[in-house]
Amino acid sequence: MKYKLRKQTREFLPSAGQYVARAVHLNTLDTETIAQTIQTNCSLKRSDVLAVLSELEDVLVHSLQRGDIVCLNHLGRLKLEIEGRPVASPNDFDPAEHIRGVRLHFIPESRNGTQRLYEGIEFSRLT
Repeated sequence: MKYKLRKQTREFLPSAGQYVARAVHLNTLDTETIAQTIQTNCSLKRSDVLAVLSELEDVLVHSLQRGDIVCLNHLGRLKLEIEGRPVASPNDFDPAEHIRGVRLHFIPESRNGTQRLYEGIEFSRLT
């Protein structure tokens, strides 16, 4: 994983003025690229993989919007979380006014205290 060091410029943070590592993302994999890679690695055709990924997308969106937690075995769990502003009383709460948005929350699967997603990452500084 590539990273760059960035100076923390937010004066209100305890780390202001210090340098922190930030991930650098050099590539983006789209569905077509993923399907092609899977086709290369197994006996499925690209068109079969695209059909499965398309259906997976529909199921994920529908399930997450319904409020379900989606568990992808060996990878982790996905769920939507509400971001909102606090109110003094439940009677003061108006969803249109106090819910600012929704975020996707991903929790990597953990087995015996280790998370496969993070195992074997090698860090190198991008110059």
